[in-house]
Amino acid sequence: MKNHSLLFRLIAAFAVITILALASVFAFMSWSTSAEFDRFRERLDNQRASELGIAATRFYMAAGDWTGIQPYMRHMGDMWDWRVILTDAEGVVVADSEETLLGQPYSDESREGLIIAHVGDPKAAGTLYMEPQNPPGAERALFGGLVNRIGRFLISGLLVAFAASVVLAWFLSRRILTPVRDLRLAVQRLGAGDLSQRVDVQDPGELGELVNAFNTMVSQLQQADTTQRQMIADIAHELRTPLSNIRGYVEGIKDKVLEPDAETIAILDGEAILLSRLVEDLQELSIVEAGQLALQRQPEDVAQLVAHAAEAMRTAAMAKGVEVSTQADGELPLVSVDYHRISQVLRNLLDNALAHTPAGGSITIKTAPLGDFVEVSVTDTGEGIEPENLLHVFDRFYRADRSRARAIGGRGLGLTISKELVEAHGGKIGVESEPGEGSRFWFTVPVDRDDAPSTHPQG
Repeated sequence: MKNHSLLFRLIAAFAVITILALASVFAFMSWSTSAEFDRFRERLDNQRASELGIAATRFYMAAGDWTGIQPYMRHMGDMWDWRVILTDAEGVVVADSEETLLGQPYSDESREGLIIAHVGDPKAAGTLYMEPQNPPGAERALFGGLVNRIGRFLISGLLVAFAASVVLAWFLSRRILTPVRDLRLAVQRLGAGDLSQRVDVQDPGELGELVNAFNTMVSQLQQADTTQRQMIADIAHELRTPLSNIRGYVEGIKDKVLEPDAETIAILDGEAILLSRLVEDLQELSIVEAGQLALQRQPEDVAQLVAHAAEAMRTAAMAKGVEVSTQADGELPLVSVDYHRISQVLRNLLDNALAHTPAGGSITIKTAPLGDFVEVSVTDTGEGIEPENLLHVFDRFYRADRSRARAIGGRGLGLTISKELVEAHGGKIGVESEPGEGSRFWFTVPVDRDDAPSTHPQG
């Protein structure tokens, strides 16, 4: 185990914390045990002093004076290892366990640690001075030995607890680090290009959230990689046909199979225009998706915008035998949009509707207020869209019928660009369709905040 590994650092951290905790417990237990023994000894001394005072009082009450009390006081002092002094009412020593102050006046001013009790009822007949000796005798030695044994017991228990805590820390660290190790290995494989990596960890805490975030990230990377590969394949597919056509015509001219007449040049120009538009669409889509598109938003009359788009479409529609009409549903407020970009969205939807509407059909552009938005919809009477295709109509290069779409000039990017432009304005875009019943594409744009309720009828 390397000293810089996470497992070692976790165990070391557990060990340090355990040592500090056990040392604190030992210090507290030692202090509290010693303090409790001191309080016990103090209570015992006070109890003995009280009993000695009661005995002295009974002696005085029975004898009438202190004559004969000296042997009893000497015995009690020897038994308890105390210095016991008894004075009469005038402060003269009448009993001394050490027999050095008998008959002398006694003052306790210079003495410390004395236990003083007045004896002799009903009036004070004397004063009893008791002084537990320091250093202590056998009794204190017994207390000290007991405290030491408790200390050794605590140390043994703490050492066992420390060993158990280290083992437990190792076990818990292994369990905690197992998903971390799996995550590390998955990251390494991911760095090597394996996007199939997933980590299976059932953890409701932060580690589980980290693993879920990793799995989500890998899924998104895998999806982005798939999308990128598909987009490259789609671009190559879209470029192949016009480039093959151009190359075929050029080779035909070189081999003198074709003449470089006006018709041939027009065909080459048309293919070049198709390539140019595809490149422009890809460039515009990349700018919009990168969030670098600068919108020139200002209050606009959506009725006028729709009228201009419809008028621009009518010539192509009439040539195909398709009727274009507009319809307003209620009064329309001004909208906050980039006029040219939303016109581009509407043109894309109209081009798509015209491409899929047969002769004799119709296209209706309808506008309606919708809360803080205005909804614009384009409804056609074309062949409609199959349910399995509805979820993909706004995907890049997606076309339900590629051969037919190419025949009518579709590049598979118009709806994708429209979706990005609408969402850049803060609106939404969608489609509703039934096979054989036509399609309804709609999008919303936000109402201008400074525009009071006003009437903008659509003609």
